[in-house]
Amino acid sequence: MVVNGKSAAAFGIVSGLVGALLAAGQTGCAGAASSAHDAPAGPGPQRISSSKLEPVRVKTPVAPSQYSLPRRGLRVSSSRQLITALGDGRAETIVLAPGRYDNRGPFFDRDGDRIYASALGKAVFRAGIVLGANEGPPGAAIRGVRFSVADPAKTFQGAIVHVWGSASHAAVLDTWLDGNGAVDAGLVVRQPEGFVARRIVASSFRSYGVLVDPNRDDYRARAPYVLTDLNVSRVSRRVPGSSDGTAEACVWLGSTGSVRRLIARRCGVSGIWTGTANRGSSIEDAVVDRTRVGIYIEHFTTGTTFRRMRVGPNVVRGVNAEWANHARGGKPASVDNLIEDGYFETTVIGVYLDEGTTRTSVRRCKFASQTRSAIGDYKGVGNRFYDNDFRGIAGGAVPISYEYGGGR
Repeated sequence: MVVNGKSAAAFGIVSGLVGALLAAGQTGCAGAASSAHDAPAGPGPQRISSSKLEPVRVKTPVAPSQYSLPRRGLRVSSSRQLITALGDGRAETIVLAPGRYDNRGPFFDRDGDRIYASALGKAVFRAGIVLGANEGPPGAAIRGVRFSVADPAKTFQGAIVHVWGSASHAAVLDTWLDGNGAVDAGLVVRQPEGFVARRIVASSFRSYGVLVDPNRDDYRARAPYVLTDLNVSRVSRRVPGSSDGTAEACVWLGSTGSVRRLIARRCGVSGIWTGTANRGSSIEDAVVDRTRVGIYIEHFTTGTTFRRMRVGPNVVRGVNAEWANHARGGKPASVDNLIEDGYFETTVIGVYLDEGTTRTSVRRCKFASQTRSAIGDYKGVGNRFYDNDFRGIAGGAVPISYEYGGGR
């Protein structure tokens, strides 16, 4: 795969997997080292849950909500007034009257201005906005605004909201993003330091709904981002999958942070993508459906927890952990990661760990409807699987397979 100019393995949908006829009582790699997630120290019997095979309970996102306006703020009611306020060289609170705000290109918030709609969703932007500059104060914010942009020329680098440079500790709250099927991305965050997004609805984009990625493998966040209550849908090219895995992801996460309460539906390639500098993150309470791959674990995702994921039923592969590509130094994509308390109702494979996947654990997950295997572990190193429920897989499928199951 080539993402942001970087070479990685090309995206491959399940092909050619021949499931080994393993009994449900077998465990993961025999003799594998114990994982960092408190897995049993040695191989043991695969314990089958006695509970009924029902989907796990997942907390769903909260919609954009009412809020209190700051006591003091500069009131504006036109696009011209907004441009003037944004360009006055002061960090201030700007309160938008209901109405339409448009421009020939994107608006620019270089001074850390905090922008509020005076009434939730009543200030409608027909052009995007850029938070940040080469230098300037932190703390820019947007709240209660509805973006509906149909002209890519009115965005910055294809994103309706673009956060970069000086815009550390920025926030986007109670906001709608609509790309009308013409714009590349909804929210792109290249400056993830202290970034916060809450109650975001993003729909109808070509490449990404929400992307947080500094585009640097060596990036280390001092203040991890926080994303809560995201509802992202309809992210796809005209020919779904034609990006070859380099885009068409509803949510793209490339740095350390936490995500809670997420819905990702109708995504051309993947519901949730993780990689770049994603270390020690947590993703909890996610519903993913109508996409080829539910969760795509790429280079380099380490020490990350995926908890309470409900994936499917219109998904081919629930989780795909990318292989140890020689073009990326032969390093595995997934190391010391944990997938737990999930429900995977997928058509072919529930969780697939490709070659080189290291010390990645799958525990307390339920699998339903897979026609080939619940879990695939091809040439993994020290991966562990325990306390999973395989009773719902299709007849002829196997709980765990060690055969190749991806096209590279």
